[in-house]
Amino acid sequence: QTMLESIPHPPKQVVLSKLFPGASASGLDLLSKLFQFNPQKRITAEQALEHPYVAQFHDPSTEISAPHHFILKMDDNVKFSISQYRDTLYKEVTEKTELKKKR
Repeated sequence: QTMLESIPHPPKQVVLSKLFPGASASGLDLLSKLFQFNPQKRITAEQALEHPYVAQFHDPSTEISAPHHFILKMDDNVKFSISQYRDTLYKEVTEKTELKKKR
């Protein structure tokens, strides 16, 4: 069974205000945009940094944007643990950093 096949269909709609009862309207708005299942509907990291909820932390002069989309080299049809995803992502980032240093 693939990862997508293991998700209940249709995915249960979660009411964020009930899950996070103390959250502000702005915080709930950001979460709803970040938690979009469809990546085409989900906001980007850059858009998230521009959201009013995190505006006080947003400093474009110190934020670096990647020139292209980052694609993690893991099989989408295999269900991995959180630590496997994290370790693979960390390895990928450190390898790319090392390659840049050698140039």
